[in-house]
Amino acid sequence: MTGRFPTTILALILIAPARAVTVATVGDSLADAVYLGMKLQPDLLRKNGIHLVRWSRARIGLTRTDYFDYTEWLRASTDLGSVDYCVVQLGANDLQSISIGRNKWVFVGTQTWQRMYQERVKVLVDTLKLQRCASVIWLLQPGYEKNKYLRQYHGMINAVQFAGSNSGVAAAFELATTENDYSKDGIHFNKPYCFALARAVIDLFAPSGCATCHATSIAQPQSPPLVLRRE
Repeated sequence: MTGRFPTTILALILIAPARAVTVATVGDSLADAVYLGMKLQPDLLRKNGIHLVRWSRARIGLTRTDYFDYTEWLRASTDLGSVDYCVVQLGANDLQSISIGRNKWVFVGTQTWQRMYQERVKVLVDTLKLQRCASVIWLLQPGYEKNKYLRQYHGMINAVQFAGSNSGVAAAFELATTENDYSKDGIHFNKPYCFALARAVIDLFAPSGCATCHATSIAQPQSPPLVLRRE
């Protein structure tokens, strides 16, 4: 898998915005955690001129479109409008088979499943770019160090998400996590990590790139939450 994000596009993220920017979270309950982590630090949002929008919602993904077609919801909803940046994170609900008809399934992890899922990622990014977001930032899946099932697919789903998104997103980031960064269910992040991850996202838009300098006293993980993915 190859491909690099253009330096000029990355500069749009990493250089201070000249005006207030609108940022929407896109994805499942882990994207909701980013939203809440940012919303609960209003001083940082205000300081960095960020208007926060929530398009994320729990219990959604890209595999079970027979249950809820999230991409179509983003495309067809007339009241969403558009934003400067979308921060996307989803996939925790996606490691299941894809329905292709009555009692017909493409099993998770197979080559066919990977091709179908990669195409759905691409369609999501294209939908966001065409209708909703000037720039898209993709947060890949964490390591799920405390969840055996999700952990075994971690490398696969991140590779497929990266392949499906890298032609259309401004940047993709891996999440640096440890087993101490999760709540009791081993899937959702605990409060300290939510706040640290939110600060790392805010840093992408911060005028001085130092939003963490003004962070609250909530403990941060030892390693940086965001690691730029470039292959």
